[in-house]
Amino acid sequence: MDLPPPAASVSAPLLTCAAAGRPSLRVAATLLALAMLLTSAATIADCAPFQIDGDRIEQPLAEKVGEAAAGARVAADRQRGDCVICHRLPLPEGRFHGNLGPDLQAVGLRLSPAQLRLRVAANRHLNPESIMPDYCRSGDRHRVAESHRGQPILSAQEIEDLVAWLSGLEAVEKTP
Repeated sequence: MDLPPPAASVSAPLLTCAAAGRPSLRVAATLLALAMLLTSAATIADCAPFQIDGDRIEQPLAEKVGEAAAGARVAADRQRGDCVICHRLPLPEGRFHGNLGPDLQAVGLRLSPAQLRLRVAANRHLNPESIMPDYCRSGDRHRVAESHRGQPILSAQEIEDLVAWLSGLEAVEKTP
């Protein structure tokens, strides 16, 4: 494979194999890896910076404290969270709750807000094979409308609202 000569602005001795006058394989591999890293970084955007600590994200993603009522709206909204497509939740407006994911009716008894935050923001960190999307990340999404490409599914505030609502679910309620 013939590689193009190094750019004039780059030091030729650093990039070239002395015998052939072409880029060395190590430099070519490094440049390819750097290009792949930059490409993948450009396609994965987070709704907010976060630090994963084991099975949780301790720090809130947004400055404003989450509001449980707003979180319930996000969970039920078919254009935003759409949690009922996979989970059973105490939402009377969602008649047909899914059963692909775990029942979340009393999830506040099982998981802390920090654990819930990771499961909503970046669930695939815990289970790379999960069908649940990473709501705070934009990468690895398929069949996304052009207007939504490169954007996370939920904002940092929407995730905090959802976490506030989910963490308050401490009793199993009857749903239709």
